[in-house]
Amino acid sequence: MNTKILFSALILVFMSSGFVSGQENYRTLVFEGNQKFKGNDFDGASSKYMEAIKSNENDFTAHYNLGNALYKKKKYQEAQEEYSKAEKLSQTLPDKAAVLHNLGNTMMQMSEPAKAAEYYKQSLKQDPYNEATRKNYEIAKLKIKEQQRNNGNKDNNQGKSGGGEDQNKGEKGDSKDQKKDQGNGPQQSKGKDNKPNGSGQEGKLPKDLQKAILDSIDGREKRTARRILNNKSYSKPESNEKDW
Repeated sequence: MNTKILFSALILVFMSSGFVSGQENYRTLVFEGNQKFKGNDFDGASSKYMEAIKSNENDFTAHYNLGNALYKKKKYQEAQEEYSKAEKLSQTLPDKAAVLHNLGNTMMQMSEPAKAAEYYKQSLKQDPYNEATRKNYEIAKLKIKEQQRNNGNKDNNQGKSGGGEDQNKGEKGDSKDQKKDQGNGPQQSKGKDNKPNGSGQEGKLPKDLQKAILDSIDGREKRTARRILNNKSYSKPESNEKDW
C-alpha cells in the first residue's frame, strides 16, 4: 500500500514539474518574442510567438502579440485570425478592449471600414474613455461615408449613360442619399473628458486615406473631419509586453 502511495506521489511530482517547465518555456518564448518585437525584428518575433503557441495554445498573450507582429509585417488577414483567437481567450476588460481595437485597425487596412467601425464600437464598450479608439471609430465612419458617396457617383454615371429617365431617377436617389448622409454624419464627441488608457502608441492616418476622406466630404463638414484626422488619431497596435 505504501509503495502504491509513493509511486502515485512520484507521478504527481513528475507531472507537476513538467507543467511548471512548460509554463516557464512559454513565458521565456513570449519574453524573447517581445524583445525582438521591440527591436523591430518582426519575423523573429513571429517565430518566437508561434513557438510559444505550440507550447500553450490557450493563452491570450502569444496570440495577441503574434497578431501585432503580423500586422507590422502587413499580413493583415493572418493578423486578423490571431486577433480573433486572442479575443476569444481574453479574460480582462483591458485585453478585450485592446484586441478589439486592433481588429478595427486591421479591418481599416483591409478596406472594410464597416467592420472596423463595429470592432471600435465593441472596444469602446469595454473602455469608453479611450480617446484613440473613439477617434478611430470616427475615422471609420468617415471612410464608410466616402464609400457610400463613391457608390452613389457610380450609380449616377450609369444612369446618365442609360438615358434621361434613368438620369432623373439617379438624381432623385442621390438627393435622398445626401440627406440621409447629412443626418448621420460624424460629429465631434460631446461627452465627458475622454482619456486614453495610455497603452499603445498613436500614429497618423496614412496620407492617401486621409486625402481620400477629405476629398469626398462636403465643405461644411471638412473642418470637423480635419480636426479628427490631424489629431494623431490612427492608433497602431503594440506588443502587450507581458514579460511575466
